Amino acid sequence: MGIHKLMDLLKEKAPGCIKTSDLKFYAGRMIACDASMAMYQFLATTSSASDFQIQNLTDKDGNKTGHLVGLLNRTVMLIENGLKPVWVFDGKPPQFKSGELARRQKAKDEAAEKQKTAIETGDMQEALKQEQRNLHITKEMKADAIKLLQLVGVPVILAPCEAEAQCAALAKAKKVFATVTEDMDALTFATPFLLRNLNSKKEPITEINYEKMLQELKLSHNEFVDLCILCGCDYLGRIEGVGPVNAFKLITEHKSLEKVLEHMEEVNKQSTKKQKYTVPSSYDYVSARDLFINPEVTDPETIQLEWKKPDVEELKKFLVEEKGFSEQRVTSQMEKVLNAKEHKGSQTRLNDFFKVQPKDTSSTSKASKKPTNTKSANKKGGKK
Repeated sequence: MGIHKLMDLLKEKAPGCIKTSDLKFYAGRMIACDASMAMYQFLATTSSASDFQIQNLTDKDGNKTGHLVGLLNRTVMLIENGLKPVWVFDGKPPQFKSGELARRQKAKDEAAEKQKTAIETGDMQEALKQEQRNLHITKEMKADAIKLLQLVGVPVILAPCEAEAQCAALAKAKKVFATVTEDMDALTFATPFLLRNLNSKKEPITEINYEKMLQELKLSHNEFVDLCILCGCDYLGRIEGVGPVNAFKLITEHKSLEKVLEHMEEVNKQSTKKQKYTVPSSYDYVSARDLFINPEVTDPETIQLEWKKPDVEELKKFLVEEKGFSEQRVTSQMEKVLNAKEHKGSQTRLNDFFKVQPKDTSSTSKASKKPTNTKSANKKGGKK
């Protein structure tokens, strides 16, 4: 879910922090991509409905492969346009998120029942809709995705906890330029830049600038975190009677969730009819706040990033022989990667990017040294 309707709020209250650009504008930049979010998207977009059944891309054993198709195509598209992707996978969910995970599982179970009913009544479009609400990423699917990406030659990082938090940590440490995910909570984790809408070659990329966002909202980071919690996040249920605009007004006026809740209590006491605000009984905003401000991540300084030449033969064995991919398609995609590495001058682009930085010469000198810190060998990043 991310943060409930945060994008709508930013469009209204902080439009200057949002801009759109062509993908090629980011050529030469390193980006941290939320693999788990992307895999769900790819599975959803590669399923379809016929007159009699739901159809998914699968291998000969019936295992879904839509996520592999999507990851391969997305990675090649990024490399072909001069970007250097790092794929970050979720680790274990935070214990505090167990309530939200239980709610999601219940919703998936309900979707499975609705899908069964829709199939029985012949409503295949409804069945497809419920299928997409009941998607699961298995351990085997995750392992296959990691194997694919490593054979393509891009860095893979296994986050100890939330992938968005690890992506944001990499961006804050200047290991990468931006976080790539549709989940708006990457901003709550304070990623300097968030890139969204990489789903199409035709549509422009949406970029959100974190510092400009805070300036336009006139909030500190801690106040923004409280705003996100009040809007509704993955860790807590929403307070009945509070939408994003009202949440922004409350945080702007009262500056913290503690003060907001005190205000709500006073308003409810003064109400002669139904209470205006209904706060969930287990509204542990303090723990939620701590998860955003002090997330469990691998120290970015211990992570070294290296983009390698694809292992084309092993990739073909895996995708063609095991997963049923077209050999011609795999060959074509790898030719694009090899041509991009050979002809696009990635290192020059990286140097240019890190030089176009600050206003004083001392800062520029520091920035120009950054690429050498990210060129050592390590396949997976690192786990704590």
